[in-house]
Amino acid sequence: MRALLTVLSALVAIGAAPPPTPPTPDVVTSSQPAAVALTVYRAPYGRGAMNLDYLEGFALVTETRRITVPKGASVLRFEGVAEGIVPVSAVVEGLPGGVVEKNRDARLLSPAALIDGTLGRVVTLTRTDRATGRRVSEQATIVAGPARGVVLKTRAGIETLRCSGLPERLSFAGIPGGLSAKPVLSVTTISPVARTVTVRLSYLARGFDWRSSYVATVAADGRTLDLFAWLTLANANPERFPDAQLSAVAGRLNRVWTPALERAVGALSLSCYPLGTTTSDLPEQTIEEAADIVVTAARISLTPISAPPPPPAPVPMAPPPENLGDLKLYRVPMRVTVAPRAQKQVALLSRAGVSFERRYRARLDPAQAIESSPTRIVFALRNRRDAGLGLPLPAGSTAVYTTRNGERLLLGEGALTDRAEGESFRLAAGISRQVTVMQERISADIMRIVVTNASGTSAPVDVPIGTGGQRIEAIDATLPIVDGAPTWTVLVPPGETAELRYRYCWDRCQR
Repeated sequence: MRALLTVLSALVAIGAAPPPTPPTPDVVTSSQPAAVALTVYRAPYGRGAMNLDYLEGFALVTETRRITVPKGASVLRFEGVAEGIVPVSAVVEGLPGGVVEKNRDARLLSPAALIDGTLGRVVTLTRTDRATGRRVSEQATIVAGPARGVVLKTRAGIETLRCSGLPERLSFAGIPGGLSAKPVLSVTTISPVARTVTVRLSYLARGFDWRSSYVATVAADGRTLDLFAWLTLANANPERFPDAQLSAVAGRLNRVWTPALERAVGALSLSCYPLGTTTSDLPEQTIEEAADIVVTAARISLTPISAPPPPPAPVPMAPPPENLGDLKLYRVPMRVTVAPRAQKQVALLSRAGVSFERRYRARLDPAQAIESSPTRIVFALRNRRDAGLGLPLPAGSTAVYTTRNGERLLLGEGALTDRAEGESFRLAAGISRQVTVMQERISADIMRIVVTNASGTSAPVDVPIGTGGQRIEAIDATLPIVDGAPTWTVLVPPGETAELRYRYCWDRCQR
């Protein structure tokens, strides 16, 4: 019986013992990647200038990092990922034990986060003494904040920060735990062995976009031109990507919207209270937003100049674009550094000796009478190898230049939509007041167009009439459909005119 009681007592003692505390995982930090690659996707409907505060494109960021993984459970912190990272898209390759859990740490260093992490702790308050005008410092304890102001306990009692009417600032002894000056992606892994490995971290990130800008320079022969294209990349993230391998994807990608991950603590707003004091009428003020705690670059909104810059000195030839399904992938041949909150231009493509045809163009609305008006000069090009091109061209802005007596002159600016190999397209090259067009009404349903050529050479003229859904029938002529509109094409000799009469109606024209 005594032996049985001894065994039972031992079992009770074992059952009453607290469960063993699981070991705390080791924390390993990777401060920055050894190499990075950016593949940037355009905004679906992006046109014109890019606003750094509102970029709708995104990028696939691929980072290569060298990290030492301990044996057993550990937390790996990848610092310096893009602030716009989509955490669910992150993939880590190369870990011996794989990934058990991943988190995007949203508590970034900011004025409000410092206050939030220092509640109840002692800080140094520095302000101007009213009697002497000198700066004096004293110890203070933060008792409330950051919402609706910061309340301090000093030797004088309870005070509110920056409500004395004199300059005041706080100094902190250190950074509270859990805060980081850089965005952090952390993953939990269980490794069977301790090992130093090379891992690849890939993720999608917001806050990117790109545009192409074409610069065409007319050759001395007047029949060919040199075509150069800039790739303008915009990065709204506060992170810098040094020596990145850059690629750009043209085309429209089907993408599901996902909500952005907000910072854990936003801007710090200071308010004075209680009401009824001598300082209660001071206006509410805001210190710094969370995005501005780390100064990385001047925060300005960049707008492209009226025309793209001229092409630089000879650059490495970019490889031809690659098929990515129905999309096109353009690789930049050299590594580039992408600055934070900035735009950057790199060479995209260059072609010399591209043949073109100088034409005149005037789009008319049916049934609208206009007096003699100038036409637009366009350079018509064929995107074919025998014409000097023959590669997919991404949408972008265009600028056409010519050279006179060694001086570079701008002829015209325009825009280009995505053009596949084999298609034709036009470059805007100015306005002609020597080739004009006039339209007048002859009867209830008949219009008359007159094109006049006052120049010294023959003028090929294209006159699109109306848009899709409108019925246009030429009298004694045929109007082919070009770019969705009936188009009158005519060659007008120098000093002469050409005339077209057509009927305009919505359904079937009555003869």
